[in-house]
Amino acid sequence: MTRYVAFLRAVNVGKRTIKMEDLRRQLEAAGFQQVKTYIQSGNVMFASGSNNAAALSTKMEKLLLTNYGFEVPTIIRPVAELEQVVANTPFPGIIPDKSTQVYITFLSGEAGPHAAAVIASLQSPSETLHMKGKEVYTLIRKDLEQKPLDVIARLEKKLGIPCTTRNWATVNKVIW
Repeated sequence: MTRYVAFLRAVNVGKRTIKMEDLRRQLEAAGFQQVKTYIQSGNVMFASGSNNAAALSTKMEKLLLTNYGFEVPTIIRPVAELEQVVANTPFPGIIPDKSTQVYITFLSGEAGPHAAAVIASLQSPSETLHMKGKEVYTLIRKDLEQKPLDVIARLEKKLGIPCTTRNWATVNKVIW
């Protein structure tokens, strides 16, 4: 049995409402096991006998479209992979607080050869980005006088692939 975390993009924003209790029941009925959710922003922990995260993502996306009537891009990572994502942070020793925040953007696939140029174009004194594999780590320094540009919102558009972002604390809490 493999443990996974599914990150649902843009749920419980505007009219895209999904009650997590209802979602847990539906996923269990669809064969997902040990289903748990964390906060209302679309973090689902589950287990499966399948080792195919892409197939599980497709299955979950179809279930969400059928039951809620809107598309929900779903990015799934095995827990073992998430543990490596946390361990490989390019910001070791940074403890998010009032002056700094760390985010991880999970890409739905490989970003392509233009990714390095995109990451370089988004750097600023208050925002530092690093791409490792299918994740982009972002350190935002709120203590600088320069107001951070909404780099995370621009990342998906510039990379041209679906992605979703979680803060450092959330990523650490969903590793079960």
